[in-house]
Amino acid sequence: MESDAANEAIQQASLFFSLARAMEQPGVWQEDLPSVIRDGLATGLAPLPSLGERLAVEASRALTEREQISIEHARLFLGPFEIVVPPWASLYLEEDRRIMGAVSQQAARAYAEAGLAPADDLREAPDHVTHELEFMYFLAFQESTEPGEEWRARRARFWRDHLGRWLPQLGARLAESSTHPYYKSLAAAIAVVSRRLDLVFGDDVTCGAG
Repeated sequence: MESDAANEAIQQASLFFSLARAMEQPGVWQEDLPSVIRDGLATGLAPLPSLGERLAVEASRALTEREQISIEHARLFLGPFEIVVPPWASLYLEEDRRIMGAVSQQAARAYAEAGLAPADDLREAPDHVTHELEFMYFLAFQESTEPGEEWRARRARFWRDHLGRWLPQLGARLAESSTHPYYKSLAAAIAVVSRRLDLVFGDDVTCGAG
């Protein structure tokens, strides 16, 4: 049924939009982040709704303690001496762990083939986790509005060939490395979403290096 497929796609779009927002630097968080997270995960199968509620509560608390969550974000994702949880695909999938190499170009090429031009103010490499999650949101949204298999095929291919090869590793590192309840909850949500997408798009996703 086309309507069922469209509904599933719009739910997936909302899910990926919420995960992309949740992964942003706390300095750019907006006050609606808790509701975005809650709504995005609410339509998923258990345990996603309960994880979304827990993550939304932690996001609300973190918004009132933004300095603390910003310090933890910097420690995990930025360094300066060691990046504990690299947010770029290249550092998981490139043999020499080099940003802006073949893996970054692969992501940029997927965006271009889907009709997306690079933003003028792009501050991160194209294979940054927020960009890849936003791309999955875009593909799912397009799938919900246009009939046919093209957008679902693009989404499946990007998951199997790219994001699905490293997002589970990011989630695992986040779960192991952070003691902050917000990032613990986010890691749990990433793990559940990754397992679900492996089932939806095929269980042939292989892990990259790193």
